[in-house]
Amino acid sequence: MRYIIIAAFLGLSSAGISQEPGVYTQYHLNPVLLNPGATGHSGAHEFLFNYRNKWASFDGAARDFTFMYHGAVGDRIGLGGQLYTERIGRFRSFQGTASYAYRIVSDSYNVGIGITTGIQQLRLSSEFDPFLDDTDALLNEALDGVLLFDASFGVYGEYEDALYFGVSFPNLVRSRISEIQGDEEDPNEEFNYAALIGYRFKIKNYNFVVEPSLAVKNIRRVPFHIDLNLKLSFLDEQLVGGVTYSLGDESRCGVLLGTRIDALKLFYGYDVSFGEFQDFNSGSHELTIQYNLPKLSLTQTQE
Repeated sequence: MRYIIIAAFLGLSSAGISQEPGVYTQYHLNPVLLNPGATGHSGAHEFLFNYRNKWASFDGAARDFTFMYHGAVGDRIGLGGQLYTERIGRFRSFQGTASYAYRIVSDSYNVGIGITTGIQQLRLSSEFDPFLDDTDALLNEALDGVLLFDASFGVYGEYEDALYFGVSFPNLVRSRISEIQGDEEDPNEEFNYAALIGYRFKIKNYNFVVEPSLAVKNIRRVPFHIDLNLKLSFLDEQLVGGVTYSLGDESRCGVLLGTRIDALKLFYGYDVSFGEFQDFNSGSHELTIQYNLPKLSLTQTQE
């Protein structure tokens, strides 16, 4: 039993156990989840919590938690930080990142160029298992885990507060800080990228916004797919609805509901896969809670 668990850990650590940015389905609501170029883009200070339970009701299903802050410093700089953890069975992933973006701003467009760097730990959980020998050296190394350095790059922009677009390259630089016995680099490393484009059609007489968007993603250990998103907003996002249809190696369909209460935004999403594994779980749930603090102007601070 110990060899099966440790061998699985070695394989997952070589591949990178974490689904990383590919885990999110609500990235079109908060592009900074996928693209460091969106750091501080709105000019406000944003606090964000995201939770995703993939393959709910399946024993040991993936559960992901993200805590994030990002905001504007002055007129050109965006800074942010993120803590991320993932649980899949007995495997654990923890990641802390810092992001920086430089914004090019005019009356009609706002473009950010950003980078994210961070440290990730992959390890086995220390939960009690009567079949494991806690004196085993290799097992203890797996419990201690491995450390990796990671860096990503992205560009995100908006034009006339209607057209938005972005491209990012997650895991552009990825190297090991520590290793365990038998650990190897993944020989089948792929080039990771994510591209997003969307448009906000504002129907002012009815306080209604129709927002279609398209995303193409090929991210570490997440199958290549194309997302077709449609978001509908009423009364300045007091009521939000949407649908997503994904094409590719992981076809799925999802729905979105949300609301805004002053500076607080709440979004809930549910999606199901068209694959055979859907027969063994009850779908995936995702929740995002966002709180925005407006950027203080110079006149406000003087008062």
